[in-house]
This record gives sequence, C-alpha cells and structure tokens, in this order.
Amino acid sequence: EFAGPTLSHAPPPSYRARARGVPRRCRQLAAMVKRKRHSKKVDMSGKTFKFEKKRGKMVLTELQEIIKTTKELEAEIRTLKDAKREATKSKGRRRRQPAPIAERKALDDRPLDAGTRMDRKGRLAAKAAKKRGARGLEGEKTVGEGGEREAGHRGGGRGEDPRQRLLRQR
Repeated sequence: EFAGPTLSHAPPPSYRARARGVPRRCRQLAAMVKRKRHSKKVDMSGKTFKFEKKRGKMVLTELQEIIKTTKELEAEIRTLKDAKREATKSKGRRRRQPAPIAERKALDDRPLDAGTRMDRKGRLAAKAAKKRGARGLEGEKTVGEGGEREAGHRGGGRGEDPRQRLLRQR
C-alpha cells in the first residue's frame, strides 16, 4: 500500500489519496499552483484622460462628462414619481372594482308597466280623491272659498301664506 508522496518517488497525477482525514480537495496530488488570471485591458476608445498628481505620483484619470444637467435629472425624477403615483392610484381603483356578477338575471325578471312617473301620478290621484271624500263628509271649506289653508299645506304654523292671500285678493 502507498503511504504518500516521498522526495524520490511521486505517484502519477491520476492517483487519488486514500488517506482518511485528508480533505477531498487535497486528495488530488496534482501540482497546486495559483491560477493566473488574464489582466484585461481597459477600453480607452472614445474617452478623454488627464494626468494628475495623487500622493506624489502621476496618475492617469478619466475625465467625467456631464451628460445631463441637474435640472434635467430633477425633472426626470419628478415625472417618474408622478407616473408611480398614478400607477398606484390606478391599481387602487382596479382593486375597488366590484366583483363580477356570477349569474345575471334575465331582462324580464321584474317587468314594468309604465314606470315610476306613472306610479307617482296614480298615487297622487288616489290621495287627492281620498282627501276630497274626507272634506265632503266634514264640510270643510277650501282656500278658494275663503277658509283657512289646505290641510296638507306645509306652513310651519306661521299663519296664512302671503302668496295665497294675494291670489284671493285678485
């Protein structure tokens, strides 16, 4: 059995160490050399540079171009904030929408004969007939006959309506 590499004899690179307690990454007995990375060159095309002294050394620094002014940037930020606010409001409106009706009723579910206006007309006619019948039995006088106000008139208890008095005088 092989005990490990010695000074005189080195095992082939495909041999893996079988010793217990040795980490897996160290079991490969190939040469352990630090990998060299290629130093990438900076793309200097289309840029302007300037020599400056920093801490006593001459250094080449790139000149920064002002692409947008401060006012332009602030205006852009303002428009973006407005758009965000509008999007939030729109989302809120969409969330507040009522749920869709699962089962819709038929058009003739509750049919109408004439409508609210005609119903009101009928109710008022019935009320007027009822009033006329009650007055005829009691013998009350109406406004036109020189009596007091009509029973249904809302005056708030302040006496006679001045408009009615004027109509009577004519």
